[in-house]
Amino acid sequence: MTWKAYATVSGATVLAGWLASAPPPNAPGAEVPAPSQALLPRAAAPPDIEREAMWLEARMRREAAYTQPQRNPFRFGADRPTASAGFETAEAPPLAETPIPVVPPPPLVSLAGIAEDQVEQRVERTAILSSPDGVLLVHEGEEVLGQYRVAKIESEAVELVRHIDGTTLRLDFRP
Repeated sequence: MTWKAYATVSGATVLAGWLASAPPPNAPGAEVPAPSQALLPRAAAPPDIEREAMWLEARMRREAAYTQPQRNPFRFGADRPTASAGFETAEAPPLAETPIPVVPPPPLVSLAGIAEDQVEQRVERTAILSSPDGVLLVHEGEEVLGQYRVAKIESEAVELVRHIDGTTLRLDFRP
């Protein structure tokens, strides 16, 4: 068979399938029956609807008032109120708010490497730091990111001192 024969047979098959699946245009019994009297609304329906609407409105008003939840998933170890039969419970004193110490965020700098230069009789080290600003090449005494000062550069670590509080941050070399 040629491609023309394939196209003709395929087209005829598609047309026959489409005609077979389509409903007849004027089939008897395709008329929509008229609604029965049982499905039509009665005259008594509006008062029922009004009563239901009033019931829903009253229910919504009742649920709209805020009530304190029974438990707080963010407070651990707090006493739960217990209800005894016939006795009123005294409210527990409010929990004292303990201040949470402010922990500074971790530095955005890490040690990428250390370079050593032999200058006369001493070794001069340069720390290679990785930061959000890029790669930084620093020597002892220089500032890093405006927050730290390079205190000491050892063969496998760098010590940075924070300007604000004087804390020392040690960055170890991890290859």
